[in-house]
Order: sequence, then C-alpha cells, then structure tokens
Amino acid sequence: MRCIPITRALPLAILAFVLAAAVPLAPILAQDVMYRWTDEQGVVHYGQVPPSGVDAQRITTAAPRGDGAPQQRLERAMGDMEQRQDQARSEQEERERREASERIRAENCERARRNLETLTERGGRVTIRENDQYRVLDEDERQARIDETRAHIQEFCRD
Repeated sequence: MRCIPITRALPLAILAFVLAAAVPLAPILAQDVMYRWTDEQGVVHYGQVPPSGVDAQRITTAAPRGDGAPQQRLERAMGDMEQRQDQARSEQEERERREASERIRAENCERARRNLETLTERGGRVTIRENDQYRVLDEDERQARIDETRAHIQEFCRD
C-alpha cells in the first residue's frame, strides 16, 4: 500500500472540508443580486449593474426553492404512464388469448360437423383407422360416436 505524503493529503482534506461546508450555503450562493434605482426623470429601473454615480438599493432575490414538487409530478406521471402501458399490454394479451380460443373452438366445431357427416352418411357403414389398421364400426359403436359427436357440436358450435 502506498501512502500519500502529508503535504499532498492536507490540501485535499481542506478542499473536501470547503466543499462540505459550501453545500448548505448553495441556496444562499444561488441568489441573484439586483439593484433598484431612480433616474433624473423619476423613472424606476432594475438591473444587475447600476450606473455609476447613482444611489442604488441592493435587492436580493432568492432562487427557486428545490422543493421537489416538479420531480414528484414527473415521477407520478411516469408511474401513471407505466400503469397504462401495463394495462394496455394485459388487455392485448387477453384479446389474443380470446382470439386463439375462438379459433380453436371454430376448428373443433368444424371437425365435429365433418365427423357427424361421416358417421351418418354411407348407409351407416363407417371404417376407422386405429393403430395403422382399418376396421368397420358396428352399429352400437357408431351410435355411441354419433352421440359423442353431437355433444361436441353443442359444446363447440354456437349456431
């Protein structure tokens, strides 16, 4: 570890002390100095530098206080904007979810109607494929599938 010689450290310490002492004085140092004077015609003037040879009164004006109100309004507005964006995002996600659900429902409805058509046509003879093999449904099994398909139509079709 390297040590800083005292001749270097002392000026840095003094600078740090001066800066720390100046922070509370910042509002006072931020004040503008104005002068008020009256000319020979009786007209009142204000300015930062009075003309020489004029009896001018020094007026001190305070800089605007940093009470934080504008910052608080900005933060509140930013928070409100984020809430509106979150709300809009949630509404968009919900719309997309409903649209996807509606598409799936419509596809299921169409599939159920095609299945019912297949089960009721062809003179009652229906061939299905199971495990890469084809077989013909007997009448009881065909009726059970018709009932099941009609229930699907009721569930998915909104006609």
